[in-house]
Amino acid sequence: MLEPLGSDLWFADGGVVSFKGFAYPTRMVIVRLADGGLWLWSPVQRSAALEGEVRALGPVRHIVSPNKLHYLFLGEWQAAFPDASLWATPATIAKCKALHFAGALADEAPAEWKGQIDPFYFTNSPFMDEVIFFHRASRTAIIADLSQTFSDTFLKRHWPWWMRPIARRSGMIEGCGYPPIDYRISFRRRASARPKIRELIAKHPEHVVVAHGEIVRTGGEAFLRRAFSWLLAEP
Repeated sequence: MLEPLGSDLWFADGGVVSFKGFAYPTRMVIVRLADGGLWLWSPVQRSAALEGEVRALGPVRHIVSPNKLHYLFLGEWQAAFPDASLWATPATIAKCKALHFAGALADEAPAEWKGQIDPFYFTNSPFMDEVIFFHRASRTAIIADLSQTFSDTFLKRHWPWWMRPIARRSGMIEGCGYPPIDYRISFRRRASARPKIRELIAKHPEHVVVAHGEIVRTGGEAFLRRAFSWLLAEP
């Protein structure tokens, strides 16, 4: 179930979930930190087999939700690993009052993974705050909804014919990697976000893992320039 991608990073694909009538694939990322503990990003639906593979990698110390849409399976993973710290954006924390969070994500990484995983926190849309992460050891950018790379195969299998042009015209496809059009339209104060994207690109990522779509296994830096061209373009 787990597939490695670079040094001390694995990912696992989950099932398909529905959001506003659209079918979305799901994916989680597991990073092994320098102390041997595991950092779980956007966990997919838990199964005994997946949990067993995760446990075999080491002790789970952190469970991370990158935005308020990636919360569905936090509770079951927290129940499985009650000693792990749960981290999320302020919007997610406000939404999931039944869960116990260790703290809110921000532009500064918590001490437990500082210098290993760099956060880039975007609060530019009134509808969504999201954190992009960069794992230094594997040179991997990890993105939830700010980049989506649906393959033609997935669209043909899961989206009705009349909905597929929405993804293509919005650029939410493999090779382009734009976010949904409503996310882009609502993205304000873009000048404050550009330095963060430029800093991420300047780290020369080789891989890009997105929650929804195809993984970029090589040429991550060039991909990010395309995927965020709508943001990087000066007015």
